[in-house]
Amino acid sequence: GATAKYLQSDMTGLISVEGASAWGYSFTLGLLYRATEQLSIGFKVDEITNYQRWGTDSEEIAPSKYRFGLAYRTTLFSYPLLLSGDISQINKEGYVAEAGAGAEITVNQLAFRLGYADSTLTAGTGFGSENVRIDYAYVTQTSMTMDNVHRVGLTGYW
Repeated sequence: GATAKYLQSDMTGLISVEGASAWGYSFTLGLLYRATEQLSIGFKVDEITNYQRWGTDSEEIAPSKYRFGLAYRTTLFSYPLLLSGDISQINKEGYVAEAGAGAEITVNQLAFRLGYADSTLTAGTGFGSENVRIDYAYVTQTSMTMDNVHRVGLTGYW
């Protein structure tokens, strides 16, 4: 699979510097192998390209990140349950590997998610049909800013 992202950052509330906002783009590629009906194995490269241009005309290029993960499908009270775990490594000297884990339970077409990674909790929900999926995630991201992050995604299937 492949993902393309439009990025927008605004730090004007955190620092009083002219040009404290940015725009950019990012690309990710991944492979998913379904080993059994319940077990999937995945590998992806996040941020193959990650470019941001700040209002000061400075440019920022983030390093790529390699991620390997496993997912196991089962049921809980007859509802589909997905348990997952992964390990990732930023492709730059001085960074240590990170591990994460999560769970997703789906009731009808509405998914509820809870996860833990990089010493922070995440939560989210998603709604999907046969051809499209809308997702929302709330991430506590104190390592980069004092604010938390809200992510919204739209995925199409063909």
